Amino acid sequence: MKAWAAALLLYTLIVYTNLVSYQTATFVNDIAWMIAAALAAISSMRAALSLQGRDRAAWLIFALACIAWTAGQVVWNVYELYLGIRVPFPSYADIGYMLFGPLMILGLFALRATQEERRMTWLRVANLGLILCALTGVLIATFTRPLGEMRHSIMDSLIVVTENTTITLAFIVAIYFLWSYRWGDRLASYSLLTLSLAVQTVTGLMYTRGIMVNEYGAFSYFNIGWVLAFALHQLAAEAQVRIDSRGREDSIPMRQSQGWVEAIVPSFLLLCVAMSAALLAEELTTRTIQLRTLVLVIFSAILASREAWLYWQGQQLRAALDSSEQALTRARERLTGVDTQRRELERDVEMTARAGGVGLWEWDIPSNQVRFSREYKRQLGYEEHELPERFEEWSNRLHPEEYSEVIGNLERFLRKPEGEFSVEHRLRHRDGEYRWFLARGCVALEATGRPGKMLGSIVDITPFKELEQSLRESEHRYRELVDTLEGHVGERTRELSDAYRESRNFAYAVAHDLKAPLRAINGFCALLEQSAGGRLSDVERGYIERARQGAMRMSALIDDLLDYSRVEHREQRFGPIDCREFVEELIDTMTDAIEEAGAEVQVDLDRTPVLADSEGLRIVLTNLLENALKFSKGAQRPRIVFDSCLDSGRYVLKVRDNGIGFDPAYRDKIFEIFNRLHAAGYEGTGIGLALVRKAVQRMGGEVWADSTPGQGATFYVSLKLARAEAAKRRTV
Repeated sequence: MKAWAAALLLYTLIVYTNLVSYQTATFVNDIAWMIAAALAAISSMRAALSLQGRDRAAWLIFALACIAWTAGQVVWNVYELYLGIRVPFPSYADIGYMLFGPLMILGLFALRATQEERRMTWLRVANLGLILCALTGVLIATFTRPLGEMRHSIMDSLIVVTENTTITLAFIVAIYFLWSYRWGDRLASYSLLTLSLAVQTVTGLMYTRGIMVNEYGAFSYFNIGWVLAFALHQLAAEAQVRIDSRGREDSIPMRQSQGWVEAIVPSFLLLCVAMSAALLAEELTTRTIQLRTLVLVIFSAILASREAWLYWQGQQLRAALDSSEQALTRARERLTGVDTQRRELERDVEMTARAGGVGLWEWDIPSNQVRFSREYKRQLGYEEHELPERFEEWSNRLHPEEYSEVIGNLERFLRKPEGEFSVEHRLRHRDGEYRWFLARGCVALEATGRPGKMLGSIVDITPFKELEQSLRESEHRYRELVDTLEGHVGERTRELSDAYRESRNFAYAVAHDLKAPLRAINGFCALLEQSAGGRLSDVERGYIERARQGAMRMSALIDDLLDYSRVEHREQRFGPIDCREFVEELIDTMTDAIEEAGAEVQVDLDRTPVLADSEGLRIVLTNLLENALKFSKGAQRPRIVFDSCLDSGRYVLKVRDNGIGFDPAYRDKIFEIFNRLHAAGYEGTGIGLALVRKAVQRMGGEVWADSTPGQGATFYVSLKLARAEAAKRRTV
């Protein structure tokens, strides 16, 4: 600012004291304008690079506006200094000058978008009205005479009017935004920018007036206005750079400064009107005075209504302040009560912590100061006044083996303080021994987001650690015992498997060896009957037949025993089975036996699929059907019914007959091997129903029977549902 003040003083002395010729004054003017505009462009670019978002965009546009003006000034200088054209208007230089105003307006709107908008609509309208009234008064005073004495063509005058109209509009927008929005710490920067446009507007108006009446020259006193305007623009940009480096803030003094702006701007507008009237007093006419008076009357009316609005707002604010003061008094009283409750709560927390053996601590991270509770110090073996409250009193007591890990975990937690910090570590007790503690804590963040305080607790868990160690040792001994038992169980299992395999092989071998002599007996009986058939009596033939029948029954018994053994050992393949379809196919294969018995078989089974082994189910149903045919042959019309029901999520298949039945007292014994209730008159080995029970059990089912003597029997087979088993597997 001092450099600019010195430069402006030197510029004034050179140009306006008649110490130099017109040509020298022209050269000084042209170079000064170009340098001032270029410096403003450079500072605007610096401000843009130091900002982000729309602020950067706004100052980039301001920089472009200054660059456009600088380019226009370079062209002007070429015309005037190199080509020797005095006051080269109009020329290509006017393109750069005309771009300046629209770019400044665009930049002002971009900058305004970053600020808080005020919601008082009438006040904003009044502000705009005052600005327009003041501008109208200045324009009336400035252009009344030039419009009557205009010496340029309409097109030339339109160019210069366009240039300065856009700058004037930029000034109106700037002062309106200054007056109607909260600028906070940017108030100084934006005020300088607005003042720069004000000087630019006044200078432009005087330049337009001089061009229109052909009185503009190098010694025109308002030439200094462009240098001053760009100096203020550069100062605004530099102020913005300093604000950004210091950080944004919205303090009470800044808001008070905004209030001063609101109070001073109306006076500034009136001053502009008065100065224009004073400087151009000799050009006043009756018509001009009437127009200016009308403008001032409108200005006064708008100003009066604006002040009335502000007064009403002030009264509303005073009432709100009085209400707030009363609320503050009540809040202070409540705060006093809350503070008392807080102290009582702290005392209760301390007592509760002592009763529960919980030590409390509070760590102020920026200052590295720590406050330990009385219980915390007691757990380490100290009285309240014996342990200094420093962070090192905790960190230096950490066990050397855990120091790096605990400190590292704490540092990582402070870098990202989310959730709760929890760590088990050992601390050195006053007696020199290390005891185990569980420490927990959480962080309270400052307004900047950095960790401020960390509060937490510690609990002595040494007894639990000792118990844990004891349990770990017990677990180790238990695992050794389990491993030993598993070895014994495995060895015993292998022995049982070998014995089981040997017994199975023994059964097959015995069955094979037993059937060989039976075949020999049967063969020799046939040969004996054939060779001595004529010499044998009927009794002797009966003996041979009985021997053959015994051999055949023995062979059947051996076959049934082998079937029983195979059911126990065969691999099962489960799948969904439609019982109705399965039974119908089984009946087709046993048609001859059914017709021979003259039986009627009825199938009324549900088609819900069951989960079973098809071969096992075939063994079950074949034996049950044969059993029903065998014990129903005495009925007048043997009748066998297959039906079913769903009970508790299982499929219950029923086989009913109208045979001789059995005593209910033997309902469990009939499924035991070799147990025959009706041996007389009925063939069989006593293995069929035992085979049924074994097959059903291996499929995860149940089988039972119910009967009344002489009224038939009903056998029940309970099986798993296929869909229930599939749903169970999906759930798992």
